[in-house]
Parts: sequence; C-alpha cells; structure tokens
Amino acid sequence: MTDKEPIKVLLVEDDEGDAELFRTLLPVRKTVSIDLKRAESLSSALDRLTTDTFDIIMTDLGLPESRGIETFLTFHAQYPDMPVIVLTGMNDEELALEAVKKGAQDYLVKGEVGCDMLLRSIQYSIERQKLLTQLERSLKEIKTLKGLIPVCAWCRKIRDDKGYWKVVEKYIEEHTDAAFTHGICPECIQKTYPEIFGGIAEETTEILGRHVEPIVDQEDVSKKIRVLLIEDNESDAELIREIVSEAKDFQSEIEHSSRLSSGIALLGKKRFDVVLTDLELPDSQGFGTFIKTHSLCPDIPIIVLTGLSDENLAVEAVRSGAQDYLVKGQVDSASLVKAIRYSIERQRLLTELESKLKEISKLERERKNLLSMFAHDIKNALVPSIGFLTRLLLGRTENLTDDLTTIRDELMTAERLLANFINFSRFDSEKYRAIKKAFNIEAAIRQQVESSRTKAEQKKIRIEYVLSEQPFPAIMADEGMLQRVIANLLDNAIKYTSPEGTVTVKVMNVGNDVLVKFQDTGIGISNEHIPYIFDAFYRATDEQRGSGLGLSIARTIIEAHGGEIWVESTPGEGSTFSFTLPKS
Repeated sequence: MTDKEPIKVLLVEDDEGDAELFRTLLPVRKTVSIDLKRAESLSSALDRLTTDTFDIIMTDLGLPESRGIETFLTFHAQYPDMPVIVLTGMNDEELALEAVKKGAQDYLVKGEVGCDMLLRSIQYSIERQKLLTQLERSLKEIKTLKGLIPVCAWCRKIRDDKGYWKVVEKYIEEHTDAAFTHGICPECIQKTYPEIFGGIAEETTEILGRHVEPIVDQEDVSKKIRVLLIEDNESDAELIREIVSEAKDFQSEIEHSSRLSSGIALLGKKRFDVVLTDLELPDSQGFGTFIKTHSLCPDIPIIVLTGLSDENLAVEAVRSGAQDYLVKGQVDSASLVKAIRYSIERQRLLTELESKLKEISKLERERKNLLSMFAHDIKNALVPSIGFLTRLLLGRTENLTDDLTTIRDELMTAERLLANFINFSRFDSEKYRAIKKAFNIEAAIRQQVESSRTKAEQKKIRIEYVLSEQPFPAIMADEGMLQRVIANLLDNAIKYTSPEGTVTVKVMNVGNDVLVKFQDTGIGISNEHIPYIFDAFYRATDEQRGSGLGLSIARTIIEAHGGEIWVESTPGEGSTFSFTLPKS
C-alpha cells in the first residue's frame, strides 16, 4: 500500500445498522481513500481473506458463530501480520486491555467513535503493525543466519580482518529485514535532521551529565500510572489534568514540565510510565521535539500532543516510534485514558520483542564461532599425534615411550574436547534436569583429589583438602554431573597454577548450603574477563587449550541443583572458584 492507494478495510459486522454507521463515518478526503468491504460472519470473512488482500480488519466480537475475544484470536492466529481493530457495543475496559495485550491494535466502542478518531485509528494501527511485524520477522531471520559472524570468541570485539564485517552487513541487508525504527541513532539524526542535531549532544551533556538522584523504583501499592506532561501552555496543561481526573478507575500521578530540557531532567531522576509532550516548546519546536525525547528515552511510550490537525505529521510520528498522536480540543477523558493505557501496553510488547532480539543476537554471536573453534582445537590435538604415528611407522622414533606418551596425551585432550562439546549440545538442546539421590560430597571430592595428584605432582603442585566438620551434612544431587563439576574445577586449578604452587579445596557448612571452594595460586583472571568467564566458548587466555565449555557446563549443572557458582580472582595471585549446593 502506498500513500496514494486506497486503504483496504475488511469490516466484519453482522448488524446492518452498525455496518452502515461505519460506512458513513469513513471520510472522503483527497489525502485518504478508504476501500471498505463487509463480511457478516467469521467464516465468510476468512473466505474473503483467502481471495482478496486487505490492509486492516475491523471486527465485531459478537458474531453469529463466534463470541467474545475468541473472534479476535481466530483472526490473529491465522493472520498474525494483519492489524485488527476490535469493535464492540460494550464499554469493557478489561476486555479492551486483554485484546490489546494479545495483539489487537485498537479497541473502539460503537456509538463513541467519530470520523477523525476512526480514520486515525485505522492509519496508526497499520503503521504500528508494520513495526511489530518487522521486529518479529527479524527475530525469525536472525535465528537462521548462516555463516561466520566475525566476533572474537575471547574478547567479544568485532573483527574486520579481510573485510568480514562488511560481508556480514551485506548478507544481512540482502537476506533479512533487520532494520529497526524504534531508536534513532545520533548518525541518523545528524543526517536527517542536521538543524537540530547540534543541540542534542549539548543538551544531553548539560542535562544528563549533571548529578541526579537514583531513579525511583519503589513498590507503588496504589498502582498509579506515572505521567510526565511536557507542555508550556499552562491552560492546556490544566485541561489535560482535568480530563485525566474525570476518568473513573484510573489512578494517575502527573508531573508537569514547561520545557523540554527540564522534562528530560525529570526523566533522568524518576521513572515514568508514559510521556505526553507538546511539539512546540520554548526550547524545542516541531517534530524535533519528539526526536530528541525518543532518542534519549527510547523505551518510554510517547504520546504527541498538538494543536495542529496534521495527518501527515501524525503518521510520521507513529512511523518514527510515537505510540499515539492526539489533537488538543479533540480529546476527551475516555480517549486520553485509553491512549495512555494502550500506549503502555504496546510499548511493553515492542520492548519485549527488542529485548528478545538482543538476546538472540548475543546468542548467535556466541555460537557462530563454535564449529571453527572446535575444528581448530581438535586439529591442534590430532595433528601432533598423526606426526608421531607417522614417525613410528617409518621407524624414525628416537624414544618410543616418550612418543607414545605424547600421542596418548594428545588423544586424551581431543577426547575431553569432544566430550565437552557433546555435553554442551545436550544441555543446550534440552532443559537439563538433575536426577538427585543421596550424594556423599566428601567422598566425591577426596576421590577427585587422589585422581589428580599425579598430574599435580608433575608440576610439583601441592593439593590441600580442608573439611570443616565430620561427619558432613547429607545432600541430594546428580552424582555423575557433580563429579564432572568437581573434576573440571580441580583440573582448571591445577592447569592454571604455576609449578610449585598450591591448590586448596575447602568444603564448608554454611547456613542452609554446602559451600565448596577451589583456591589456587595461579595466574589469576583480569577483571574484564570475570563477567564472561562462565559463558559458553569463552576463554580468558589462549595460552591453554580448551573448548571454553567446561565452566558453562558447570554453571548449568550447579544452577539446576538450586545452587550458585562464582569466581573471585586477583591477577598474578590466583583464583577461587566457589559453588553452593542446598542441603537435603
């Protein structure tokens, strides 16, 4: 649909009188053309949708063969990308919010809707649905992106060697619709609105750069909607307050600012649920007012208020992220309260989608290097073995025992890498559930300590074991998986401890938990690596080989038991890996 093509509306309404009412409400204007088709039942509407194309559906909830919100859900399930406006003769706010929460773009009460309101609802619903569809499509597309994302598995920084990042950008542009319109970056502002760009950085530094009080995040027992009203006209501000106060069952708390700068300062100090802003302010005029506010606070729904009935500006605001656009003098208590409530719900849905997109993007960045890393590590373990075996077959070995020992060690390294990879794949593909039974943690740790002494002695490392009490409290745990965690942490402590160092294992009774500590005198871990040390494929150093999966698997196992795992470290002095397990 282009701006010049008619908006194709499917009206699903069994009452002839109501259908005729909506026909008369739809305006005839040079700038907007409406092509209205009607269906009298759910089945006939679904048949019509299979043979014709529509931009939007307007449906009654009470049809001959379908009643209540199920009518909307049927349309939404079969046509999730189609915006739907729900029509009803009942002024049921709870049903209205439920429909919006489940995906309806608007909810109009018959007999309470005028020509301008209906047209605005149709246009805004189409634009909002485009944004939602775009985000959902991006979520699906990013899950199936192929190829290697050039993000270093260790430092997480984007590499651009050989122009990889440019190739990835081109691929995304050609194969996905991953273009996001809910946050306007400074570069785009500078390019599109150069006349206002210079003031944003200066105002941001001046306003947000000052010391501000922590954002208020206390439990609000009254469940009041916190509204920030940015309006320089005191009469208009008072009118908005009066209109909101007239609404029944709507508890709100309005704070007023007469300038954009002071409004942004309030946003830095307190948490608001919605912003209502005029476009013409003493320190900011026109569409730039919305751009500045939205750029600085992209997660807060914004309703634009204006005294100008400008449809083109209205649509532009919605396309750029505004949740609604209300004309002063044409808004009453019911429409304003509805706009506030629906804006908050729609923004919540958008924020959730964007949050999921960021999470999936992070997950994809972590996984894309898996195959190349795994192949590289396996190759490093197998190639030396192949070389030694070839030398043995050719009879060129100088020390048979040493060569066989090296081959054994390298093949054992490859086996450990493969085992970790298989375990991680299992944990990653299904939710791991601990199969618990009585577990003697003291015996398990003693066994692992004895198994590790030979390796420790080769580096002249002393292993100490400290038990806080005897006998130790019983716990319930998955024995095989806990053995794996203990072996992994002990092996890491020995691996990263310098020769003639010390590894100390402590088991303590702390409150309702058992606390286990693995303390070493090794190389330590820098602070910048600590937040990522338990992430899959992450390695704080490339000096030691490994899959980067052991600690990630350990965290999965411990958390599945209801415990916690963490690390404390000082570079050059050593690290202490600790985990807790609840007592029986």
